[in-house]
Amino acid sequence: MIARRAVLAGAAGSALAATLPAQAACPGAGGPAVTGRGFHLGEVFNRPARDFVDMAAAGADLVRLGIALRPTPDGEAYEWPARGVDELMRTLQLAGDQRMKVIPVLRPSPDPRSPLWRRESLQRSLVALWRELATRLRGQAALAALDLVNEAHPSGRDFAEKERLWSALAMQLIAAVRAVDPRFDIVYEPSPGARPMAFRTVEALPVERVIYSVHFYEPFEFSHQDSGDPRFVGAVDYPGEVPGQGRYDAARLRADLEPVRAFQRRSGAPIYVGEFGAVRWAPPGARERYLADLIALFQEYRWSWTYHAFREWQGWDAEVGAGRQERRRSADEPAWRLLRRALAECPTR
Repeated sequence: MIARRAVLAGAAGSALAATLPAQAACPGAGGPAVTGRGFHLGEVFNRPARDFVDMAAAGADLVRLGIALRPTPDGEAYEWPARGVDELMRTLQLAGDQRMKVIPVLRPSPDPRSPLWRRESLQRSLVALWRELATRLRGQAALAALDLVNEAHPSGRDFAEKERLWSALAMQLIAAVRAVDPRFDIVYEPSPGARPMAFRTVEALPVERVIYSVHFYEPFEFSHQDSGDPRFVGAVDYPGEVPGQGRYDAARLRADLEPVRAFQRRSGAPIYVGEFGAVRWAPPGARERYLADLIALFQEYRWSWTYHAFREWQGWDAEVGAGRQERRRSADEPAWRLLRRALAECPTR
């Protein structure tokens, strides 16, 4: 096991070194504004302070925290997420102590079957909830931006209609938080689901200080292989052939991200990759090659990013090895070394 890890660590390090652009192309060296880079935290409560020390030591200056929303028993409003808000305030303190910024994101059920898209009372409740949360967050030095809704995906005949429905609600949410403080920066995830193809139909919102966010897991047959979803069963290598989709390699990842890049070119808006990653039990070295190719593109494009996820579900954990039953964390794990190297190559502190 030790020898295999050493070999993979060397391979991951050399792959990243070969694909990362020069320092002059790092985020912050001209181009759109940079939010930062680091880790998505999921919805893990009561993290030890050591987690924030370790993320900062790895070079992170940004974390993203999810807050789940649940409807009231009558289904007409969202309950106030007291535990999630308490955790957010604690995260702001612990992250701020390490000179990191925080992006909170609200997580109502976002898919087309969600009552959010059918009930105006739930939409009004979401507006009111964001207004109250903005009031509590006003003046928080460690706050980076407000991510309105995670992976919004209303029902609609096509992507354009989905985006139209979501952007109309998003503008109400923005108006609510900006009424509290016009200086809040906003993270907006185009519909459907913040996926790259959503950027084919998105138009820049008619307000300033908006960061547009993409989540990248393409192809899911690779990133989510054998993760419990019956659609993604069986080993898929990277680079390699994906059933029904052809070959995936660095060129294909670039092509999949082109709608995001095209939107950035025409709008000049900053881009933030809110989530990306792959399961750790992908074929040997595949996760590291995939992450190295993606991060090289993010750095080239000067995009902010947060890896999914830090010490959350064990399947995403970059500090844990490839064995399905493995749970031990190691600072020498290849994927973790790769992320640390990427953060060190382009510091934003």
